[in-house]
Amino acid sequence: MYWDLRRKIVDVMRFMDEKGLNYGRSGNVSVRVSEREVLITPSGVLKSAMSPEDMLLVTLDGEVIEGKHRPTVEMPLHLAVYRGYEHVKAVIHAHPVYTSILAVVREPLPPIIEEMVIYTGGEVRVADYAPFGTEELAENAVKALKDRSAVILANHGIVTIGKDLDEALEVLSVVERMAQIYIYSKLLSKVHTLPEEVINYLKLLYLRRVRAG
Repeated sequence: MYWDLRRKIVDVMRFMDEKGLNYGRSGNVSVRVSEREVLITPSGVLKSAMSPEDMLLVTLDGEVIEGKHRPTVEMPLHLAVYRGYEHVKAVIHAHPVYTSILAVVREPLPPIIEEMVIYTGGEVRVADYAPFGTEELAENAVKALKDRSAVILANHGIVTIGKDLDEALEVLSVVERMAQIYIYSKLLSKVHTLPEEVINYLKLLYLRRVRAG
């Protein structure tokens, strides 16, 4: 079932590994395939070596419909996002270097360049810390994702969302690039965020795009 999407997930995981957006057995991806069903990556599998057959089909309640592996330990996080935001059709959780630096120091990524706000909706917040794989982590991430398409998980990594996998991946790429720019800029001098009126205008554009689907 859903072989095109299974292959797409494999391609996305390999791309993330090649571009340094994720590594090894870490990270996980899911796609909403119906109102109550989700394709999701397995646990304990080298992500760059996955095959379409490795994906699991699960319900929004976490019941495994199809799959030979255990689902990712972060399944509660993915399913909580889908339950909390009906417009979301894809979720990516990854551990890119520069965003993970912000996660470790628990520092939000401020709106420093216009394109960032268009992609993310504004500042990328840091969700309160909770251990990986827990319902508490899922709840904290969903709360911090309000009117945003990305959230930094304290001492952990990042979650991005989108209307499809391509959009969620694009958001991930943008946030990691902005995190790199932000960290390097702080080394050089004071960081200047965008003017408030510009941020508010770009937020409106972001929200219109999200609501239009």
